[in-house]
Amino acid sequence: MNATNDCSDLTSTSAPPAAGPIATPPVRREGPDPAPDPAPGKGKVLDILGLDDDALSAYRLWLRHGSLSVSEAAQMLGEPANGVGRVRDRLVELGLLLASRDRPGRFVAVHPEAGLDHLLQAQHEQLIRRHERLVRARAQVGVFVSDYLEGRPGPDTVEVQRIDGVDQARAELLTLVGRAEREVLTLRTRRGWSAALSADVMPVELRALRRGVVMRSVLPRSLRLDERGAGYVRTVAAHGLDARVTDDPRLDATTVDGRIGLVRLARGGGAGGHTLLVRTPELTAVLLTLFEQVWEIAEPLGGGSAQTGGEESADDPSDTERLLLRLLSLGVKDEAAARHLGVSVRTVRRMIADLMSRLNARSRFQAGTLASRRGWL
Repeated sequence: MNATNDCSDLTSTSAPPAAGPIATPPVRREGPDPAPDPAPGKGKVLDILGLDDDALSAYRLWLRHGSLSVSEAAQMLGEPANGVGRVRDRLVELGLLLASRDRPGRFVAVHPEAGLDHLLQAQHEQLIRRHERLVRARAQVGVFVSDYLEGRPGPDTVEVQRIDGVDQARAELLTLVGRAEREVLTLRTRRGWSAALSADVMPVELRALRRGVVMRSVLPRSLRLDERGAGYVRTVAAHGLDARVTDDPRLDATTVDGRIGLVRLARGGGAGGHTLLVRTPELTAVLLTLFEQVWEIAEPLGGGSAQTGGEESADDPSDTERLLLRLLSLGVKDEAAARHLGVSVRTVRRMIADLMSRLNARSRFQAGTLASRRGWL
């Protein structure tokens, strides 16, 4: 930053500049000499150097007139002498004014390049020190992250992780739902449903729904008789949860974004047990297939059959086609989808072409969008 560029307008006036640091006062006009107005915006720019508008006006006045007393400066500025005296003290403190050796009681302005450059240099050094502190702080954040990740398996190294303890399993569930981007699918047994009714679960689910995450759950039919459980579901459903019920899903499992699954494995009588965190694509695909099968036979929470909208249109997809659309929406490739459906890749591609034709879609992406609008997903 060049002090000359920033402060060039401080010395440009209608009168010729002084020949040296101490200028001979020009011929005085009748009446007080109007004080120079601060250049537009410059006072704010120079705030960082400790120069407010008053100090800047006074400094420019001394620059123009070379040698002035406080009383003379106050008269020209139209300000009280005591106020200008405080401004004078500030300018002396900043090294921008010096007491005249030849004329006691008067002060002269230091050349802007000399006077302001040391202030700019001081600010620059402060910025360097602040930057160094920020670099050290960022390095410390990296240490905190390392501490957090220590002992936690990376997704590329451990594909199935055993989690012991209900509290740790709930913490993992909250983390997964909190990070969900597209979809959360849940199967809940009677026992698992009771454990899920904790005060810390609902806020995480509601935040996910507000982010646009699709949430579908298959729950035990008995929750209709549980006032607390029914109220919990009504609250979350009012924000977008799509829930169905069945006698007992027989498995507690949550799948997030089609990539990660959390499965509770109970011991003999249902007490105790542990939870598996699954990242293997083949196993998460099995969980997806299981969920869709249970979802198809489950009833809407309000009662009645799973069909919600009158007679089925001839263009509506079959259960297999719906599952295919679901797999494709999660980014599953044709080959993997064929294995999950138990058909050939050619059959999968023929099914996709047929679905695109029925949706009048020109691309798979458009087909996914249109299928979602029709409620096929």
